Amino acid sequence: MTSSSPSSAIAPPAEFAISGTAFASASPEALAKILDTLDLASLEQEHFRLERAIQQLVQSNKEIAEFIEQEQQDLIEFQKTQQGSEGAAMGEFEPDPEFVLAIEENKVVIAKYERTCADLWSAIQRKRGVTEVAADKAVVVEGGEQAEADDGVFL
Repeated sequence: MTSSSPSSAIAPPAEFAISGTAFASASPEALAKILDTLDLASLEQEHFRLERAIQQLVQSNKEIAEFIEQEQQDLIEFQKTQQGSEGAAMGEFEPDPEFVLAIEENKVVIAKYERTCADLWSAIQRKRGVTEVAADKAVVVEGGEQAEADDGVFL
């Protein structure tokens, strides 16, 4: 098929960068209005993507911190062996500044993503028609459908 009519064309997946600069500079009210224009599937997809990104950044920070700690321990052990054989004084440990900077930058991005996820979650709840959830009755989404839980028992 060389051409297709607009009605039979498959729309590309929604590609938007909620975490982009246009969204970062938007007021909370403006962002809420923008998010309300998006369909539920796009909001959920972006929320999931950002939640996964947060998990990866948290894991990255954990691994960097562990690496810095291991470097410090290795230096201490090395200095102990050197001090015993040469009487050398032990120096102060300074972690690689790029690792420290990476952790700090990740923390900033995590905070930004968490704020955006909260805004996305609010928009998702509005799209689902959930305005208030009572303590004994919650709405849970399973497989794209809503199921009610009454006193913790799913109906």
